[in-house]
Amino acid sequence: MYFFTSDLHFGDNDIIAREARPFPDIQAFAEAFIQNVNAVAKPEDTLIVIGDYYNYNWGYKPDPLIALDVNRHLLPRVVLILGNGEQRMVREMFDDDLEKFRAHCAEYGFADILPDLFLNFGGREFYLNHYPRNHKDGYVNLFGHTHRGTGLWKPYGLNVGIDLNCFRPFSEKDILELVETKEQWWDTDPDCLSM
Repeated sequence: MYFFTSDLHFGDNDIIAREARPFPDIQAFAEAFIQNVNAVAKPEDTLIVIGDYYNYNWGYKPDPLIALDVNRHLLPRVVLILGNGEQRMVREMFDDDLEKFRAHCAEYGFADILPDLFLNFGGREFYLNHYPRNHKDGYVNLFGHTHRGTGLWKPYGLNVGIDLNCFRPFSEKDILELVETKEQWWDTDPDCLSM
């Protein structure tokens, strides 16, 4: 089974204050995240993090190697889709070489590092990319980047940010139920469409 999340921002306490996460620090958030993932996912499952596993930006450049260690405690295999934090790391720490970054992350147990991903499950076609602006027509787009700012639903897809699901990953079942609700209600309700 697939599980989905984004915008974890491991590596610095900034995200705790910025997103008003109910944890004293990033370590406590990491421990809760590990517990929440391992409560639902098994070793044969795949957790896809759709960008910003790391908090690495112009103001915060913590040691990302510490953040990588969270992955060692997760039961499912982890695939990371590049977010803006990872793109900065690739550029600044790995000579703009995705293969070097991929090899480095493999040492910490990541199954793969990808710029984006097309995926089929439950009879649906999905496109996974960190940025909502990069959505593809004809697919249910799963994205992150905007945290809670743009909400869960957009006409072109769903935001799988960790802050939108009580700090738990979305399962395939969650996504399929949300897509059904989206198509039956949110996409057709004129009050939703007026937002």
